[in-house]
Amino acid sequence: MELYYLITFLSFVKFCLSNREIITFITPENCSEREYFVPSLMTCKQCNDHQKSSLDRLSCVCEKNSRIVDKVSEFSCEPCPSNLTATLDHLHCLKKTNVTCGLKDIELETEPNGLPLAKTSCIRCSSGTYPSLDRTKCLPCQVANCTCPQISHEWLLDGTLCVFSQNLTLWPDERETHIVEYDVVGLDVESKYLKKHLRALLYKCVKMKHRMSCESLGNLCTVQMYKDERKVNPCRVFKDYRRIPTSSDADRLPLPWIYYGEGDASIVLNRKKITSKYTIRPGSRKSKLQLVAARYNLNGSLIKLSELSPVELQLCPGLWNGIESAFRFGARYFHTCDIPAKQFIGQAPTEPIFYDFYLQYDDSKKNMLYAIPLLVRNIKVGTTYPNKGRDTSQWLLTRRMFLIDLFSGISTKSQGLPTVIQYLKTIKLVVQAQREIENEGNIYPPFMVLEYGQITDDNISSNELCPVTFTVEFYMENDILHYVDMSLGILSGCVFIWSCIHTWSESKRCGRMAIDLWTVGQFAITCCSHFANMIFVVCLLLAIHTLLFYKAQSVVYILLPSQDLEVVVSRYVVIAFLLKIVEIVRLIWKQTTIDIFLVDWEKPRISPNQKQNGIMATQKQTVSIWRSYFVANEWAEIQTKRKISLPLQLLFTILLLKIYGLENWAVAEPEVHLTKVPYRPTSQLLEFGMLVIVFSIVYIVQWITTVAIYERYIKNCIQQFVDICSLANISVFILSADFFGYYIHGRSAHGFSDTDMESLIGQLRREEDNMVRHRGLMPGTENQTFEMTVPSSLKTYYRRVMAPLNNIQSKQISGSSFRIKKVDKTDMVKIGQAYNNMNKFLAAFLDHALKDLDYEIREKTFVEKLLGIEYSDPLDKGVFFIDDGHSFDQVIFYGNECTLVIFDLMMLSFFYVLTENIVLAGIITGFLIKVMSVIRTTFGKRNLAKKTLIDERFLI
Repeated sequence: MELYYLITFLSFVKFCLSNREIITFITPENCSEREYFVPSLMTCKQCNDHQKSSLDRLSCVCEKNSRIVDKVSEFSCEPCPSNLTATLDHLHCLKKTNVTCGLKDIELETEPNGLPLAKTSCIRCSSGTYPSLDRTKCLPCQVANCTCPQISHEWLLDGTLCVFSQNLTLWPDERETHIVEYDVVGLDVESKYLKKHLRALLYKCVKMKHRMSCESLGNLCTVQMYKDERKVNPCRVFKDYRRIPTSSDADRLPLPWIYYGEGDASIVLNRKKITSKYTIRPGSRKSKLQLVAARYNLNGSLIKLSELSPVELQLCPGLWNGIESAFRFGARYFHTCDIPAKQFIGQAPTEPIFYDFYLQYDDSKKNMLYAIPLLVRNIKVGTTYPNKGRDTSQWLLTRRMFLIDLFSGISTKSQGLPTVIQYLKTIKLVVQAQREIENEGNIYPPFMVLEYGQITDDNISSNELCPVTFTVEFYMENDILHYVDMSLGILSGCVFIWSCIHTWSESKRCGRMAIDLWTVGQFAITCCSHFANMIFVVCLLLAIHTLLFYKAQSVVYILLPSQDLEVVVSRYVVIAFLLKIVEIVRLIWKQTTIDIFLVDWEKPRISPNQKQNGIMATQKQTVSIWRSYFVANEWAEIQTKRKISLPLQLLFTILLLKIYGLENWAVAEPEVHLTKVPYRPTSQLLEFGMLVIVFSIVYIVQWITTVAIYERYIKNCIQQFVDICSLANISVFILSADFFGYYIHGRSAHGFSDTDMESLIGQLRREEDNMVRHRGLMPGTENQTFEMTVPSSLKTYYRRVMAPLNNIQSKQISGSSFRIKKVDKTDMVKIGQAYNNMNKFLAAFLDHALKDLDYEIREKTFVEKLLGIEYSDPLDKGVFFIDDGHSFDQVIFYGNECTLVIFDLMMLSFFYVLTENIVLAGIITGFLIKVMSVIRTTFGKRNLAKKTLIDERFLI
């Protein structure tokens, strides 16, 4: 058993050392005069004795004075004797003569039976023929006059090749042999070219071991998308050669390398044999991949072997500035266009050029070539397309490709125009960098992903536009997706715990201590909110990390993740936005359903004594309601107040990205540019990172300007509202939940505010001179705003007082707006009594005048502030928590700025992902935010009118 494993291991080592996947970069010109070039093996082989290489270095010929000894088994030569000279075909040796033939003569060196003549003689070509260039025969040879036996032989190639019939039994002349299947358009064409050449090429390759014919068969196999189901097919020849060729294959059938082995894709694409290290530093010789292409004619002859220019892979017409940087290491390239179908007929060559690609790199100061495999999406095995899936173990890699095929679709019945045209629809060069630190700058074998399109007569007649795409993608396999999933998994636990705490706090504020359907619903909504933030933050950190390290690195530390991963991140952004919508809907619903009441501290005053009918009398003045209307209007105005201006936010974000050019930082190349780089696509991940960075910078600048400068030294609308409450002698009592809310203490320090202008100015002057008591709820303090938990009995009383109004409102409220229509005297009295009763009750509660209802004032503990909960039990006694001066803004937009700006950013990112246009995304975002603001204002006013018993028509 041990011997078996040893032999297997040694065989594998021998294969690795002898296979032709990695070869030294040489061309036919590199071969010496005694060597010939083997294109399929990309190497020079030594000619035999007395031989030299041909002029094109692609074969061996006998030396000047040598003759061919054996042409069948092994081509060898021997020198002629000194008194003889070799014939032109190097088959015989003749006596040296000085005979000069005429222009219409051919030189005869052998007898008709093949025996050599004693010396060279001349013979005149008959009428209708002429000497060949080498003066060895008269052309053309007419079939009727040729001596090829029709009974035992067959003519091939229009009568230029006579073959013994028994040698063609493997390749019968049947219609199925010449059929080309075009799977994309679902047509079968009997190819005129295959009918004429296929059997001849098969015979010359298999029987005669003619190298060019074998190369031509490889070309035909490529054109037929590597199908070998039929018995007679160009690809059937390669059935036993589906592997990486070795040096021993040079002595066998001279077939080109067309196929990799089945199931070898995973091994081939993950080898670490390319020793060259690449860099992202521009200008360096190692900052660009050097590709080499071996180009072949249709007949199998080698055109040339030289460096591949990206222009050669472009079917799109026109000039391509910057296309030479397509193979720039670490950068992406993308070029697409639509070509009219008729243009393929007019500009494409009749015979295509076939390519074998190699990567040129340096290894110990040697130029090496590494074979680049091809992944052709069109390859069909049975009824499946293995190369369209993601399972690399099922991929079938190949070697040869073409750009346009006009010849195979020419039918035997057509007049010269092809029935079907094949063209390279998509070509994508994929390069994966190795991520190990010790292999920094190394890459795995590049490969090309190809997909061919097909054009029919109908497409040509309608001149249909045919899409063509050329892409280059560099990426580094990493654990980013794993880290994202792991981060989301770990943070999900934190989100779950945090959501439980918030749900418990909300349930406690609503007086729901048991887990019921309402609690489950609140928990689900809270989870949506926190999960949205979590997903968005994880994607944001990934985008910013990639942007900073990709653009700032000087060595190959990170490359852009694959486009599939970027699509996954974009989907996460979409999911985060959709979850965030749930939170915003709940926020608006909660803010437009709060219980709010304006407590009027103003007391009726007695007017001075006046004579009425000669009798002195006192008159009790009523309290004006206009102060309450004024405060209600101010409250309605600040409901959608924000700390920033969203139109300015979007405008400056678009200006910086689009006009100033910061969006070009998201271009998928390591350098930073403010101008558009030709054919460089943007990375979705980098786009997302740049959008968030620019948006955040604009927001921070605007927030600092508003909070630190404008509100501090010019105008603070939230603080002004508190001042207005004190000026109007009205407090605002807000319940955002059954037992939790906010209180704004607006009781005037002067005792009254319903007065004339002169008295009002005097009150303000005395307050500036500190001649009156402080405004705070507690004596000697300035604390006017509080968070509060109220006793359950207070909420019970509130509901009891407001209950009689429900029937009145159902009759008197127009739609859902509180607009008093025709109210009878009884209902008017009920409304007035309800208002007065609630005002007196809340005033007494705030003044500690109720024996069974009371509250205490204290500050929240650190844990209560951190978790947003209250430890106090509101069943018997309320608690007023001293806040920072504006905690009540939690029931308006102003206090939810963080939630709203994240929602704005998510919405902008969402539409940017969908539209890939920042201007359009900004317009849609601005419009929807405005719609949201209008909805909040409208429903907020309606709720304010219902809860404060103020007619909505007075809310201007």
